[in-house]
Amino acid sequence: MYFQILIILAIIGIIGECYFISLWIAARRRFVKKFKKYTPPACVIIPCKGLEEGIESNLNEFCSQHYPTYKVVFVVDSKKDSVYKVLTRIKDNYSNVSVEITKPQKNCSGKIAALITGIKSTSSTEVIVFADCDIKPENKWLQNLIEPLQDEKIGASTGYRWYFPSDFKTQLISTWNMTSIAFLFHPKYNFTWGGSTAIKNTIFGELDIKNKWKNAYSDDLVITNAIRNSEYYIYFQPKCIMESIPETSLKKFNKWGSRQYTWLRWYYPKIWLPSFIGLFGVKSLTILGILLIILGFYIPGVLMVLIVIFEMIFGWQGIATLQNLMVYPKKRFTSKIYYPLTAPIVFFMIVQNMIISLFKKEIMWAGRSYKKFK
Repeated sequence: MYFQILIILAIIGIIGECYFISLWIAARRRFVKKFKKYTPPACVIIPCKGLEEGIESNLNEFCSQHYPTYKVVFVVDSKKDSVYKVLTRIKDNYSNVSVEITKPQKNCSGKIAALITGIKSTSSTEVIVFADCDIKPENKWLQNLIEPLQDEKIGASTGYRWYFPSDFKTQLISTWNMTSIAFLFHPKYNFTWGGSTAIKNTIFGELDIKNKWKNAYSDDLVITNAIRNSEYYIYFQPKCIMESIPETSLKKFNKWGSRQYTWLRWYYPKIWLPSFIGLFGVKSLTILGILLIILGFYIPGVLMVLIVIFEMIFGWQGIATLQNLMVYPKKRFTSKIYYPLTAPIVFFMIVQNMIISLFKKEIMWAGRSYKKFK
């Protein structure tokens, strides 16, 4: 009896992995849609805090997009912030750039306070774009991000970050990041990413996002929930998966990853819970399979350990899909083999992040503490 139950559990785990793999296969079939040129006036709002590696280069790329009519609003907490001098220097070089000082808000995160401050500059624009200063957008990023909004059913268009690895640690980080992207291709699971999101000004007002932000910590998950509760849907634009400099410390990255899943648990438990059950269950079966082989129960044990092979196939399918859909030439990517080899390790990392997020009631972010809202 127990023997049959173990085999059934192993088969369920393999089926689960096949489902994950199917996300990449479906993405390649779905994302061949081409949009007509669509370039309404736009405003890009970018909160800035501190001097990060490559920030000046990144910000200059935002200001020199191949897009006819747009303006860029940098928002910083204080003129004393180390990035302020960089922002004013950039402002002097471009006629479409302004720098604003954040107006403090009592019940929201510092980033949201900056975004609310920037919103004041959008009254004359048709599209509002939110971006993070740690991505380096290529010159058609803005056009590619906005074009899907010509479809009236699309509430927001979003991109994501990409890490080009340089060693084993950054390869793990890149694979971790790639795993998240798999879900963005599917409207049932996707979400807006605050580092690269475009929304029509009329829809932003219709969904009352500004007021919803005033009592929130996560800007993008608020937009996600607002759109999901409306008649619109979120469109993921793979051409807007943009390069970002990866963290070089796995310890710091794990803290960051745990924070991301904590936001998800607080704001979107309907996605967090099944993800946790599925990933925790699959990795538990892998460990159980090794123990069963040691104890001599070879058939269920081998079936459970086979889950690792399917995770490697997931990694292979992921990098193959993204190389075809992203705007970067294939020579920018490392060998495909590194992604399947690191995928099984990364799934353990993600489960660790999710377990930590299960118990977190407080988050430290950008020098401020945020407690779970009621």
